[in-house]
Amino acid sequence: MASKLRNDAEKTFEDQIAELKSELASVTKKLSEQGSAFYDDARENASETYENLRKRGRVAAREVRHQAQVVTETAKENPLATAALVAGIGLVLALLARR
Repeated sequence: MASKLRNDAEKTFEDQIAELKSELASVTKKLSEQGSAFYDDARENASETYENLRKRGRVAAREVRHQAQVVTETAKENPLATAALVAGIGLVLALLARR
């Protein structure tokens, strides 16, 4: 009788352990899927952000080139004013550097 109870108890424990292993495998699989989905979302967001910044960078570079051309043309059209402006900027920088 005691042997039968012991065998039944062992069987019950073995069944419970098998069930816990199965549940643990299921939870592990779900966590892995969620982690993978999170990684995919983060990667997609990073890619979109990179593309957005790349486009903005191109627009900014184009605008800087345009403004540089405008400044160059203005300097060529008004050489005396340009020389006076550069001298004035140099003087201001020199005064600021002395402080």
